[in-house]
Amino acid sequence: MAKSKIAVKTRMDEARSWEKAGKNADALKLYRGSARGKHLNAEAYNRMMIILRKQKKYDAELKVIRQATTAVERAISTGQQAIGDKDQESAALSRKLAASLGLLNDKGLPVYEEPQLVAWRKREATVTKKLAK
Repeated sequence: MAKSKIAVKTRMDEARSWEKAGKNADALKLYRGSARGKHLNAEAYNRMMIILRKQKKYDAELKVIRQATTAVERAISTGQQAIGDKDQESAALSRKLAASLGLLNDKGLPVYEEPQLVAWRKREATVTKKLAK
């Protein structure tokens, strides 16, 4: 596990150096590889969005934004399922408590959204408006 974290970090550092050198295509390839890993890599998605925004490739940026939001939502739901699978009694109790405190909506999903996810949704709306023009 430590080896894969090191590989991801060095890949991200290398992508940053490519980006600083102005070789955005190479940097995008490395960022895409980092984003495809098992674990969510929000930094890779952010950097891809920034590069595509600078290049004014709004279609590609919108695609990356949607991939990133689905990846975050999937990671959150997977984490919640893992908690429920380990100890169903405490998970049910936690759900009841969260519902009584108003932390869950009618569908049982959390009301709170990650700040990164909120920013990406806002950017998605902006890009959609730009593409509509």
